[in-house]
Amino acid sequence: MEDIKQVPSFLIKLYEILESEQAAICWNKEGTTFQIQDPELLTDQILPQYFKHRNYQSFLRQLNMYGFKKLKNKQGKNEFVHQQFRRGVKNNLLKIKRRNQEDIKQSLETLTKEFQSESYLIEHEKMRRQLMQMQQEQQRILYEIRFQMDRNRKLQRETQDIIDVSYYKLMQKINQMKNYSVAKLNKLVLIIQKLPQDAQISKMAMLKDKILRKLETIEQDNCQLKDISFDKQESNSYYEPNLTGVRSPAGYSPKTK
Repeated sequence: MEDIKQVPSFLIKLYEILESEQAAICWNKEGTTFQIQDPELLTDQILPQYFKHRNYQSFLRQLNMYGFKKLKNKQGKNEFVHQQFRRGVKNNLLKIKRRNQEDIKQSLETLTKEFQSESYLIEHEKMRRQLMQMQQEQQRILYEIRFQMDRNRKLQRETQDIIDVSYYKLMQKINQMKNYSVAKLNKLVLIIQKLPQDAQISKMAMLKDKILRKLETIEQDNCQLKDISFDKQESNSYYEPNLTGVRSPAGYSPKTK
């Protein structure tokens, strides 16, 4: 255990990260190499936890400093190997030494070029994810707009049905009132005709006033009916949002009447 304390902290922490079975970085099946599965996750979460920084390039420089070599991976992942760095053989960390300055300089030049290319790929992937999130949000908003438009059309139809029923009932009521008034006037005329001549003249004068008042009432009813009819026509107006040029979510087809 005393000897392990002499191992550089970078190697100890790297070994602990791999032993903790992280999703972003892991051993291969044989435990002879390790692979970086998700550089972005490694940079954002694991490096700050173990090394107090988010510098992925610094992490790669440390690997190079201790002689880790980068391998070509069929899946395109970053894979590193060191002869003395093996799963389950922690004591071998004592055998890993820092490289001399000349070797480090040459390796760093190669590593820097690889890192620049990899950084571009990471940034490209990050932007692609952000674009996908924006597209998903746009589709969600479009779906919500279409849903609200369908809902408004449904409410419009229901409101129009209520107006139509009320209008029909009102027409019936007015017609009934008209028919009742006409029938009553006819009955009065028949009664007056059966009276003596002098009485008929007096009653006809009274009847004239009643007829005028009834006609005035009917005229007022007609005016109210015209106003209601105008309001009914105005209620039919419906304005929808202009969505010209806006793409609908895939597979969505709004219902129309």
